[in-house]
Amino acid sequence: MTDQVRTVAEWLDARIDRTRLGPKAERVRHVVATQPSFSSYATAAEVAERAEVNGATVVRFAQSLGFAGWPQFQAEFRSVYVVRRYDVDAGAPTTGHAGVLATAFARDAENLQSCLHSFDFAEGAAVVEAIHAAPRTLVVATGTHALPAQGLAMMAASRGYDIDLEDRGGAHLANALARLTSDDCVVAFSFWQHYKQTVAALRFARQVGATTCAITDTRHSPAADHADHVLIIPAEGISNFRSMTVATSLAYGLAAALVGIEPQRSRSAIAHVDSLWQDMDFFVQD
Repeated sequence: MTDQVRTVAEWLDARIDRTRLGPKAERVRHVVATQPSFSSYATAAEVAERAEVNGATVVRFAQSLGFAGWPQFQAEFRSVYVVRRYDVDAGAPTTGHAGVLATAFARDAENLQSCLHSFDFAEGAAVVEAIHAAPRTLVVATGTHALPAQGLAMMAASRGYDIDLEDRGGAHLANALARLTSDDCVVAFSFWQHYKQTVAALRFARQVGATTCAITDTRHSPAADHADHVLIIPAEGISNFRSMTVATSLAYGLAAALVGIEPQRSRSAIAHVDSLWQDMDFFVQD
């Protein structure tokens, strides 16, 4: 990749050159250009799902650029992307601070719209039921992946669910895992690049018979390999950041669905918690 071809989109444009792409192939190009880390490891079927086309279209897209198929395209694409993935300005807008902010909003809006079409709502309902059925739920995440995880754990706990977040790792995570039983549920938030401890937590939870749920960005992620239920959502941000916007939206949705199962229980729980908040003088007076 030369200094003149700094972004994935520019590399794609250089490869496409005078090749005429049909509307469906353009959708594939758009997914690859705007979600490079996802496209660098996703299967043709997963890219097709994001692009709302079939797998054959993804393969033909790769072939139209001179590759034998999607794996061959992906191998070169991955090498291009990996070289620049830590560059601060790789793919970043050049229209000032306001432009960067606008691009961040637009990317998240696009991710949410994409998720609305590709999300497996039946699997999402299964995760809600798994949390509701479990006497205790452990939510596991590390780094920025813990942002939506904290929201899910905090909201569900305030509504009467026995649910805890473990985002510290190490001995803290080991102690939390040691208390798991086969009746419990573990929900892990894990996106590329995946943390070993998060994946290990899912693997251990499954070994003891707990129900395991992974919220991740591809069905073939290391986290998905050890999960009974897998929720696939986009997490592509700008400037090589992972975006937790869709994951946060999902956390709100899961919490709201849990409240909807037993609304009276949730009302009683939040009333009790609210009284504690008032006694502890948590909030600034209006």
